[in-house]
Parts: sequence; structure tokens; C-alpha cells
Amino acid sequence: MTAAVLHDVLSAAVRQLRDAGLDPAAAAADVEVLARHVLGWDRARLLAHRRDPAPPAFVERFAALIERRVDRVPVAYLTGTREFYGLDFEVTPAVLIPRPETELAVDVALDALPSRSGGRAIDVGTGSGCIAVALAVARPGAAVVAVDRSAGALRVARRNARRHGVDDRVAFILGDLLTALAPRHLVDVVVSNPPYVPDGSPDVAVDVARHEPASALYAGPDGLDVVRRLLVDAARVVRPGGRLVVEIGVGQAEAVSAAAAAHGAWAAATFRDDLQGIARVAVLSRLGAIDR
Repeated sequence: MTAAVLHDVLSAAVRQLRDAGLDPAAAAADVEVLARHVLGWDRARLLAHRRDPAPPAFVERFAALIERRVDRVPVAYLTGTREFYGLDFEVTPAVLIPRPETELAVDVALDALPSRSGGRAIDVGTGSGCIAVALAVARPGAAVVAVDRSAGALRVARRNARRHGVDDRVAFILGDLLTALAPRHLVDVVVSNPPYVPDGSPDVAVDVARHEPASALYAGPDGLDVVRRLLVDAARVVRPGGRLVVEIGVGQAEAVSAAAAAHGAWAAATFRDDLQGIARVAVLSRLGAIDR
């Protein structure tokens, strides 16, 4: 029996994903990523050998992944990795898949840390550990604490810290926001990509709503329940002049500004826009004496 030509297998997979409702360009991109994952090839090799017979055992493994993609399982969960801040991270359904816009929060947090040595940072709701690990890699002298209320997420984050050789400088704590911390030293920055999607939002992509952890997505009627709590918690641990850096959702900047002003521990919030011009990261500076 003649082996199937690789090109034909991939073309059929693209049609299958398109028939399942995926955008044609996204379907083609997903098929390429999944094929390369199964084959262990780079893009150049895949292009060079598309007219060759499909390698043994490829078709069955690849077809199984395409079926899961038809069910809208995100590609990152199928491959088990996602690139973030120039680093490869393990991802599983226990954690939110890192997004490019969250890299902006890392940039802002790094600005709040000493550039040469020392510095302390806390990543709240660390998930895969992408923020904490990226900070530790970029600032070898910094001490980083990563907090999450999910034991499963912390296991993934620990593996990512080991993967990038920073597990000796990132401490992992199981807890809800900062309630598990009784800091001996105040920190330069608390950074977080918290849940900020309003409950029942119709704007969440099918892939995300169906497969990513709801606890990492939704946060009350306006999406800001966790952010409001974090404003209170972080005031205990951020040094005067230190920063709270929080990723937020579309249209939430005004409400975050009001919540910060009502608390009284923070200077007026400023915001950093993402590449689409959306206020994506709130930056707050700690005022005055520390609340105990």
C-alpha cells in the first residue's frame, strides 16, 4: 500500500479544521505547528519534504492531535509549550497559556527592579511561572517569589524554573494572593496577570472558555474583584516608592484608577498600552508609610 503524501495529509487537516469553524489562516498555521511538533522538524525541512511520503506513525499521531484541535483544545496544550519573553515554557491545562501582551508587564516590572544587583519581586498568580522566571532570568541578582492558589500550577511553574536554571532564586508559595506571606523584607515590585474577565463575558474565545482554567480568567461582574483585593494585599508588602504592576482588560483603566484612589496607599495610576493601543498594564507607586 502506497504511503500517503505528506502534503495531502496536511491539506486534509486544514480542511478539517476549516470545516470545524476555524479561520482558514489559523487552520493552516495550526496544522503546520502540529505537524512540526509530531515530526520534530523545523519549518524549512517541512517545506522541503511536503511532497514526500508521510513518515511511519506520523499519520496516526497527527490525526489524533487534529481531532483534539477540532474540539478547540489550544495548540499550546497539544504541543505542551509556549514561547514567552524569548523563553520556552511548559504549559498544561492546569495553567493559563502565556500571552504576548503579558510581556509588557514583565518590561514594566523590570523597570522597578535594580538594573545591576539585588531587588525583590513577587509574582502573584504565577500560573506557568512565566513572569517570575522571565524576571529571574533577566535580573540574575534579584530574589523572586511566585505565588499561586493552585498546587497544579505551582508544579508546572517549578518545572519551568528548573528548565531555565533559576529554581534556586524563585521561591514558590501556595496561597491566595498575598495572604500567605508575612514579608520580612519589603519588595520593590509586585506584578500580576490576575483573572480580569467579567463573569459570563461573551467575548471569550471558544478555545479559552472551553479549555483554559476558569479560575485564571473570571473575576466577578466587572472582572476586577481580584484586582481590588490585590490593591489591598500589595500595600502590605511593597516598599514606599515601589510598584504594583497589574495586567488589566479592555476598558478597565478608569475603574482601576478609581479603586486605587479609594484605597489611599497608591499614587495615581498610570497605564502602558499594548501594541493595539489598549491600556493593558496598570502601574501604581506605593505612597507613604507601610500598613501593617
